[in-house]
Amino acid sequence: MKLFIIPSWYPTEIHPESGSFFRDRASILHRNGIEVIIGAPVTHSLKDFFRYSPNNTIQTNFDYGLPIYLRESINIFPKMEKLFFTRYKKSAINILNKLLETHGLPDLVMIHSSLWAGGALGEILNKNDIPFVLTEHLKEFLIPNGFSTFQKNIIHNTYSMASQILLSSSPLKNAISKNFNIHKSKLNLLPNPVDEHLFTLRKIPESKSQFTIVCISLFRPEKRIDLVLESFNTLVHSGIKAKLKLIGDGPLKHEIENQIQKLGISDLVELPGYLSQNRIVEELHNSHLLVLASDIETFGMVLIEAQACGLPVVATDCGGPRDIITPESGILVKPGSVSELTDAIKKLIKSFEKFDPSGIRNSVIQRFGQQKYVESIRNFTPKLISSSVD
Repeated sequence: MKLFIIPSWYPTEIHPESGSFFRDRASILHRNGIEVIIGAPVTHSLKDFFRYSPNNTIQTNFDYGLPIYLRESINIFPKMEKLFFTRYKKSAINILNKLLETHGLPDLVMIHSSLWAGGALGEILNKNDIPFVLTEHLKEFLIPNGFSTFQKNIIHNTYSMASQILLSSSPLKNAISKNFNIHKSKLNLLPNPVDEHLFTLRKIPESKSQFTIVCISLFRPEKRIDLVLESFNTLVHSGIKAKLKLIGDGPLKHEIENQIQKLGISDLVELPGYLSQNRIVEELHNSHLLVLASDIETFGMVLIEAQACGLPVVATDCGGPRDIITPESGILVKPGSVSELTDAIKKLIKSFEKFDPSGIRNSVIQRFGQQKYVESIRNFTPKLISSSVD
């Protein structure tokens, strides 16, 4: 089976964290015998102008053993969506043509996000009778009036041409069905996979006199790192001995550093920055529990990665986590509440022995493991190819 994967964003030298899960999924499919070729039209923010070295050519290389065709550019029309999209569409079509010229026709094209790769390539794929599926990931699908009129039109048009729309969580599926009037027969759940060979079962850290809490996140407003810090501050002032590791980076880094200093907990909070997956596994293995406090999550990759390592989790009921957390693996709380988040962490710490690491891991692999993901892709493909031929 030959699969073209076209992500709307992808890791680059200046943004190694962007779309890393697209690369990880592609690698899983590749390791399971699917021929995967990646074509990534990446547009950087105008804010990255001085960090980016202009290169208008398609760069060809291998990433995780996969052939990738990458073209980077700067969005010089940040407030003019139509002009931006015209420019982006041209770049995306050039990459698709390069893939077709070099590798021939695929059995299937998987496009990550209707904005913008899906909108750019839907028409040309339909014209050439090449079946394609869409996956969606943007938090705006869970926000009322999250899209502009132009964006909504792009999404509607792309959905009309896609063979299937694959969604990582039931809240995301329900929101798209309702807000875009898409029949549920065209919407299918395809949860994100965890690499259980990388995220291995950890031994419970020996030290229980001080609990290590880990939070892995981009430092953006919707991730509510401020709530994590307020909750942690309340926790340690209640007498619980704990330390916090905030793994990640992003635009709110300085605000987070200032909040840590203001709360007077600098000696209890570590900020190791953006880490590779291998380093993240090390940190998970040296932690007792993971916390996620987001206002919105279409899925929640860190939750299944932590659980694959056997960690229990505390997470907000903000979308995707609802499909992931079970009473055996953690606690769900209302978003935006410091008191509920703090109480849940206390409860988990006090009942820590009741959470079985092997049971947590086995459950998450059964639901979100590599094999389930690969089998789902293989099961979709014959039906899509058949309907395209018909």
